[in-house]
Amino acid sequence: MTNIRYKNINFSYGQSTILHDVSFSVEPGMCCALIGHNGAGKTTLIKLLLGMIKPNAGSVELCQFNPIGKHEKHIKKQIGFVPESINFQPNNTGLQLMQYVAKLKGASAQDIQDKMELTNIAFAQNKKIGAYSKGMKQRLGLAQAMLGNPKVLILDEPASGLDPDSRQILYRSLQAHAKAGNTVMFSSHALNDIESYIDHIILLNEGGVLMNCGIAEYRDSLKLPVMIEIQTTNASVSFYDGLKEFGKLDYDEHVTHITVDYNNKLPALAYISTNPSVTDLRLLDASLETIYHELLKNEEKDNGEHT
Repeated sequence: MTNIRYKNINFSYGQSTILHDVSFSVEPGMCCALIGHNGAGKTTLIKLLLGMIKPNAGSVELCQFNPIGKHEKHIKKQIGFVPESINFQPNNTGLQLMQYVAKLKGASAQDIQDKMELTNIAFAQNKKIGAYSKGMKQRLGLAQAMLGNPKVLILDEPASGLDPDSRQILYRSLQAHAKAGNTVMFSSHALNDIESYIDHIILLNEGGVLMNCGIAEYRDSLKLPVMIEIQTTNASVSFYDGLKEFGKLDYDEHVTHITVDYNNKLPALAYISTNPSVTDLRLLDASLETIYHELLKNEEKDNGEHT
């Protein structure tokens, strides 16, 4: 069962086309990131999914239903949402907010504690929200959105303005929710932060989907050079001579880095892994941010060639 589906979506504000012919789906168990520059259409897609706006053409399905119409009440029980800017009543405590939302969702007192523990906000549950930091408010927002274990969790730039520790807690919580068989979709600019926690990417550019794929496919898409880190003990000169056949070496007494072309990656790994002097090796892939900029650069180049 597909929890999120966009089919042939077109959307415009006045004369400005925001989205054109956008189609993709997000399955249960998937943690999916919407990425793209400002104005690419990420927030518009989220608003469409929540039924806040209607497409000019195409269809949107959330938990197999149109988010606008007779199934709206049913859908709201299936989803959790965290906006980019969260404004809670400052005089309430975190626990009071959670109890209020739990009553609406039919969630238990144990669920309240579980979600506050998961998002590392339980320590401040009796403190007034007005005294919370931005990171604490964001984690509280995530905790209330996860009450009742919604099938779909939607977040708009959830890590905006958070410190590194808060971001890590946030992404681990999202990953855990997806691994429990739910669907998570969020927009983000912080590509290097999210790459360890997501398994699918929707890359938007100029209102269209430039890439829709799993994280491994995203990495392999450009066939960029790869760096391999090798640790050795008493490696022979002949080993290093053979290694040079695959790429450029940078090494000291114990650690060697070799940069190889994408097509040489597997042969190089086979050569390295069979040598008894090698005690450890790591594949240092290009970061998601590097790949993202390469994809946009190639897209601009292709567009230039066709104008």
